[in-house]
Amino acid sequence: MSDVVAHLPVIFLVVALAALALAAVGLARRARASGAPARALSVKERAIVAACADALFPAGGPIPVSGTEAGLVEYVDHYVARTPRPLRPYLRLLLHVVELSPCIFGPRRARFTRLPQPDRIAVLASMAQSCIYLRRVTFLSLRTMLSMGYLANEKVARAIGVACCATPFERRAAARPAGEGVAVSAPSLAPGVTA
Repeated sequence: MSDVVAHLPVIFLVVALAALALAAVGLARRARASGAPARALSVKERAIVAACADALFPAGGPIPVSGTEAGLVEYVDHYVARTPRPLRPYLRLLLHVVELSPCIFGPRRARFTRLPQPDRIAVLASMAQSCIYLRRVTFLSLRTMLSMGYLANEKVARAIGVACCATPFERRAAARPAGEGVAVSAPSLAPGVTA
């Protein structure tokens, strides 16, 4: 009996994930039956993304642009819409796992979107360092999606000093007088040694 009690959080997680998977399949069937929705995410899922975005990229952080100011809700919505249809329920399931994670693992027994900002940050930190592989992968997947959107924002790029370039692999002509050749030096293998 003590083994069952010791593994109770894991059992609850498996049951919650199974229920969420069934709900995601039902949502996918309902969306398919009603035609293409204007948005890939529901209002609740957009609220989860906004809460996660502001927990990972807060307004008072080293970069002055918060996650929602960087447009991460719209970015994730478009990301999910561009994902192949069979994979969309899994991305939505990922959001619901984050939403229900504090109910099972704490720090408070409440949904993620209802927690204050410090508790949201604590939940994401505990997911990142969890001994449960599924929680760590959920956090890494969420952080990857949100980081891609955050770094794609022009305000964020300017704040970190990244110059946007539409053609990064094309050669750029250096500003030099016409007819002047390009000086090429031998590659250096070590200080004072040339090839």
